[in-house]
Amino acid sequence: MSAPRLLPMLLVLALVPMGASHAAAADAPPSHVQASLVAADASIQPGQPLTVAIRFLHDPNWHTYWLNPGIGLPTTLDWDLPPGWSAGPIQWPAPIILKDPNGNIAGNGYEGETFLPLTLTPPGSLPAGGTMELKVGVDWLMCEAICIPGSAQLSLTLPVRGGPAAPDPAWGEKIRATLAGLPRSDPAWKVAAARDAKAITLSVSPAGMPVHTPSNLHFFSADQLVGFDVPQQVAADGRGGYVLTLQVAPEGPQDAKRLVGVLTSDRGWLPGGQLRGLEVDVPFSDTPDMRGR
Repeated sequence: MSAPRLLPMLLVLALVPMGASHAAAADAPPSHVQASLVAADASIQPGQPLTVAIRFLHDPNWHTYWLNPGIGLPTTLDWDLPPGWSAGPIQWPAPIILKDPNGNIAGNGYEGETFLPLTLTPPGSLPAGGTMELKVGVDWLMCEAICIPGSAQLSLTLPVRGGPAAPDPAWGEKIRATLAGLPRSDPAWKVAAARDAKAITLSVSPAGMPVHTPSNLHFFSADQLVGFDVPQQVAADGRGGYVLTLQVAPEGPQDAKRLVGVLTSDRGWLPGGQLRGLEVDVPFSDTPDMRGR
């Protein structure tokens, strides 16, 4: 058994609640998350990037994990592509705080229907006509009261055409909506951060007159620098911005020079609830500059 598959198997035993019998884990259904490979467009164009996505459909109360899971493992992909093709990394949507059935924080990740998009690029020499099969092995960890490793060998067959590609009628709109909502920085908001040995101060302020009021802010650290299960203090700065106090995780990187992650707002960062996750990638300063960077 390969290391990526062995580690989730060990976590199954490690994460079974205290007092639960081994039979409880053994008797659990084999999968509470259904996975499929879907595409934004209905055909492949030679040399043109193609957006595909891993679609997860979680059973109620079950979840999978973000790139920094907190507890657990992120989803991983192992592509088996035709010669000349290349695959980009997963473009991670903004996560949510995951909780177990007792209400305890169980990590960072996803529930319900989730799309993990990425870009595949075919060679320009790919001849039009015929079809092309794309294959990928997917490994994930799914949790509720217990955690179970999941895996699937997925495939997708699409025609190769020379003309413009039409959106896939089933998945095109949903994948494009996911892409539009991916975490990113936005000129409407400025971000700055400072730290000491135990705490980080994250400041976010509007670049001009406030045009939107975010709510329920939470910072998700991409590199485990911030403790994922520690309460975060959020205070309004009186000028339309906010100051978050975050606890440095003892197991996080000790020499981090930047704060990297996603700052989420339940109401989004833009009017209409757009942009749920604001991308954060800023150097630490001695004192946060409220004008941001």
